[in-house]
Order: sequence, then structure tokens, then C-alpha cells
Amino acid sequence: MSQSVTMTGKTFRVGDYFLKEWEPGEEEKIVASFNAVFAKVDPTFQPRTLDFWRWQYLKNPSGKLLIHAEAPDGTVAAHHAFINQRILMEGQPTLCGQMVDSMVDPAHRRGLQRVSLSATLSNSFIAYTGGEGPLRHAFYWGAPVPVAMRVGKALVQYEVVRTQLKLVAAPDELRLGAASGVDLEELDSFPEDVVQLFDEVAPAHRTIAVRDKAQLDWRYVDHPDRTYSIVIARRGANIRGYAVYLHGDFDGSRDGLLCDWLCPCGDAPARNALLSWLAARATQDEAQRVTALFPETTADWITFQELGFRAAPTQYPVVARTCVRRYDPAWLRRHWYYTLGDTDLV
Repeated sequence: MSQSVTMTGKTFRVGDYFLKEWEPGEEEKIVASFNAVFAKVDPTFQPRTLDFWRWQYLKNPSGKLLIHAEAPDGTVAAHHAFINQRILMEGQPTLCGQMVDSMVDPAHRRGLQRVSLSATLSNSFIAYTGGEGPLRHAFYWGAPVPVAMRVGKALVQYEVVRTQLKLVAAPDELRLGAASGVDLEELDSFPEDVVQLFDEVAPAHRTIAVRDKAQLDWRYVDHPDRTYSIVIARRGANIRGYAVYLHGDFDGSRDGLLCDWLCPCGDAPARNALLSWLAARATQDEAQRVTALFPETTADWITFQELGFRAAPTQYPVVARTCVRRYDPAWLRRHWYYTLGDTDLV
């Protein structure tokens, strides 16, 4: 499960532009261009730092997916970045990529006349990396805001997997049963045996991102800007579940966020212990509610509502561009497990 992927350095030439993979040292001009473009169109934009960019893309244990367009003078005219994810699909290792941080410098939008530089960048890259196999990408996906959704649907053939719902509950309204025999431990990083929990839970989902120590530590321990809380549930020496918490902003509200969750659906004591901890953390942070995110086709979606959570709309669709015909959006809607932390929204 340790494979990673990157482009081989192949360069596409389109008109006067070179579409190319990132090379060491180019991140400084990529980030500078990205910050300059977004500052012009979004007055609330917070500039990206090099530390964050390097963490998000270069340090990801699942590998990197970075391509940009260079103008003849060497400046960055456009950039597309994908957060790589190792996944299991029907028990087989493969990859997917979350589409994030796409931009085209307005000064270059007419550079290819009738051809969209953004569409050419995306479609060339997806055609080169997508397909079936352990080092190919079975699908690309995202949770775009409305403007990005319109652009992506027109240029990159986004298809809607679902209109995403969330689960919310006041911390003191959860109806939790006994948690006998379960011990909780808050940790600064994930234990090595978390992969044993993943191996137990993964067969219940026909598509799920790999959750091993390397991936989880990268996502929740090494993040340069946010501090997450991690709790592990054990019965004796055996790991029975974990939860990742953040008091933060999502979908226009500041809540106690359940960023990641992995627990066998049949282990009610472990589930009760983890949710009791989650409610206590939210209460400590004076959060009015706890928010979780699951696909409505998973068992957790039903179980959480039985315990007091209620469904509510979000502003986000989940979209995909599939590269293997049988894994179309309808298939992903039925069989793909993800949580809030699988996205880049928290």
C-alpha cells in the first residue's frame, strides 16, 4: 500500500505554451502566480505560503499531481493541482485525485485563441494519468464552490455524484449507550496498528481511501496551519476505532467538526466511547453543535441519526470525472466512503 505516483516529466506543447510537471524549485513561482491571480478576484483571499504548498503536495505519502503551463518567458500562466489519494476499489489498490487550486492568469486567457488553456491543461493531464491499475487514477473528484462548479462542468466534464448533506447535533442531545470495556487515549500521532483497523473496516466499503499511519499523520499531525485532536479507542491491546476533531469553520458555521472517523459499525461500545469524547470536546470549545459528513449510502449515516444527529444541506456538490467506465458517478454514489477530512475543506 506504499505506492506513489508522479508524472514522468513529459511535456505537452500547446501553441506557445508548455504544459509540464512540477520540477524542484518551481514552487516559488507557482505560489507567487497563484497568490497574485486569486488576490485579484477574491478580496477575502488569504495568500498561500510555501510551507503549506509543500505540505499539501510534495509531502503527501500518496504522491503528487502537479502540472502547470509556462509562457514563453517562463512565467506561470496556469496551474492545476490534485491532492493524490491511495484508495482501494473493490479491494484492489489504485489512485484518485482531488481537484483543487486550479487557476489561469487572466493575462493568458486569450493566449490560445479559441482553446481554453485551463481545459487543455486539465484534459491533457487527466488523459495522461487516468485509467485502471495501481499507479493510474480511476477518477478525479472535488467539492467545488458554485463558480468552480460551473467552470469545471463546462471545461472538465464534471459530473455530480451527489448533493452533499451533513449530519449535525447539539453535543448534549446525543443518545449514547454504554461504552464498557473500551479505553480512550488522546495521541499526538497515529499508532502503527491503525492499519489493522483499516484492514478490518475497508471490506465494508467498495471504495475507500487508505488510512495508514503515514497518510493520517500527514493529513492531521503535520498540517502547518491547523491543530487537530486525535483519539484512539481500544479494547485491551486491540484498536477498535478512532476520531479526529477540530473546532473550526465549515459550510458557513463554526462547529465542533468530526473530521475523520473509522470504527466498525457493529462495535457499539467503541462508537459510544468515541462519540462521548467528541461531544465533550465540542462542549469544552463552546460549540453549539457537532458536524459530521458521510455519504448517505453508508451505514454510519443511518447509525449517527439513530443516535441524535440530523441531516442538513450544505453548499457543496461532490463531483467526479471518471477514467474507468464502470466506476461512473452512479457507482461512486453507491459505494464510495469518505469523511470531511478526505476533502480539503477543513
